[in-house]
Amino acid sequence: MNIALGALIILLLLLPALFFRIGITFWRFSDKTSQAASTFSGELARRNFINILSKLNFSETLFFFSIVPLVQHLISVCVIDWWGREIDFRLLLNIFSSQKDIISDNSLFDKELTSFLWYILWETFFGFLAGLVVTQCFIWFPSLNFMLIGENMYLRLFTGLLLEPSKRAQVDLVLVDVVSETKEVTVIYSGILEKFDTVPDKNELAYITLSGTRRRDLRKNSQVIELANSGVKTTTYENDSGDMIIIPGKYFTIPGSKIANVNVTYIDIQTTTDPNGAPVQVLVPIN
Repeated sequence: MNIALGALIILLLLLPALFFRIGITFWRFSDKTSQAASTFSGELARRNFINILSKLNFSETLFFFSIVPLVQHLISVCVIDWWGREIDFRLLLNIFSSQKDIISDNSLFDKELTSFLWYILWETFFGFLAGLVVTQCFIWFPSLNFMLIGENMYLRLFTGLLLEPSKRAQVDLVLVDVVSETKEVTVIYSGILEKFDTVPDKNELAYITLSGTRRRDLRKNSQVIELANSGVKTTTYENDSGDMIIIPGKYFTIPGSKIANVNVTYIDIQTTTDPNGAPVQVLVPIN
């Protein structure tokens, strides 16, 4: 019985790490209609941080989510000692070592167990709050993502870190033009950036997801010219090299292997009034 009780206590001691992870992912289920959640930098920073954590291998995950309860318990022990209280470590040690006389005094054990459960409850609550605070720090300071993912140009490009902080605060959405090449055709996909992911340890995109996507075929109005007696063929394109085709569906994902180049335009949505006094939203590029 004591072995099972010791295992249960170990699991309870690890609960702060579990709720720390829940606190991190809690922002994913937050109210996306609120101003704080709908900002460009905050939304992308939150998504990127959660995606980065999901890419950690087993040893990295074990280290990351083991150091959290360790540090938290250490701080809590110092706070308890500062308040003039103490923890009965001898009782915990006896439980872990499966001492037979550990439950000889039920009244004392019940008192210590109740105190321990209250301690775990508060630790779990503070672990959840710590997850919220850490995620918020990555929202306030998106450059912290580089501590986990390293220098990545696409991360800088799509999160607006190449802009000055004052301009980055104005960004409401990102328009992306993606050049995609295959053996048969070269097309441009244009849409609003919704999500992206990078290849670990490489300066490459794993995929990019757009909304309101449109496609233009660059070869629609192309012209192939063969020089006389040379066998050399050249392909030219007209300035208007194809009609825009609206792609059905809300989201469109392009795998990184099909991406040849990207063009990014940062947009500030401003509200003005028309001659009739009605509010009108205007998309203003940020240079």
